[in-house]
Amino acid sequence: MDTKITTYSAIVTQWLDEFVTRMNGGRSSEYELIADETHHHYQVIRTGWRKDVFEYNVVFHFQIKPTGKVWLLVNNTDILVTDDLIERGIPALDIVIGFLPEFMRSYSGFAVA
Repeated sequence: MDTKITTYSAIVTQWLDEFVTRMNGGRSSEYELIADETHHHYQVIRTGWRKDVFEYNVVFHFQIKPTGKVWLLVNNTDILVTDDLIERGIPALDIVIGFLPEFMRSYSGFAVA
């Protein structure tokens, strides 16, 4: 299981790092990757000012559970990140769309839990 978690962690981290690099090109907001390798949480946050208001938003949040399942907890974009993760080697049966209610997950084409 540790090998699976290590592999999935590397895939998720690399994808998020590439996203951050793309998004930080000449924008007023700053995107930052936060990776907790101990507890296997991975987030991208966006911070910046819009006029006189400071904004702080979670763009993505993943957790890799001890079972080896990759839980997508937040996706505040229109990017189908799951397709990219599948292309990079994480099977759909190891991806859980965590922000969907459990009864809807069985229709998602991904793992239920």
